Amino acid sequence: MRNLTKYTARFRGIAFFLCLLIGFSSPAFASAESPNQGLGSAEDNGITLTLNGYSIVNHGHTIRLNYTIHSNSNIQVNPQAKSLMASPHIWIEHTLVRENSDTFKKVSNNEYKGTIEAQLHQYRPENPHMTFTTHGILNQRGQWTIRFILNNADF
Repeated sequence: MRNLTKYTARFRGIAFFLCLLIGFSSPAFASAESPNQGLGSAEDNGITLTLNGYSIVNHGHTIRLNYTIHSNSNIQVNPQAKSLMASPHIWIEHTLVRENSDTFKKVSNNEYKGTIEAQLHQYRPENPHMTFTTHGILNQRGQWTIRFILNNADF
């Protein structure tokens, strides 16, 4: 009977260790995969806009789009600028959604990361297509359009 208890204790220790190992490594694998996938990119005039991902917040009423802007040259941005993009348009199928806010920060000489928040409408079709478009980034005119599908499970 003593040997059974001794082996049971060892088995529990090994099982606990494996659970901890899997638990700690799983979030690292998930976060390593999502930035590489992204929602899409568009490039014009040496400026690349990438939508990295989105989150639905405020009980499904608001969407946050995380983006990265990369430029081939070092473009200075006015410190008082409220946005890096000239009036971005966000479409869910055929409904225009206006942005509420844009926050950003400079990551390197040629790269900015930011988040745009927009108000979502109550009615949304099943797995709707979303289109993000802007005609100006970093005071440069151009055309950047990215299209992706919203997952209804997120809201």
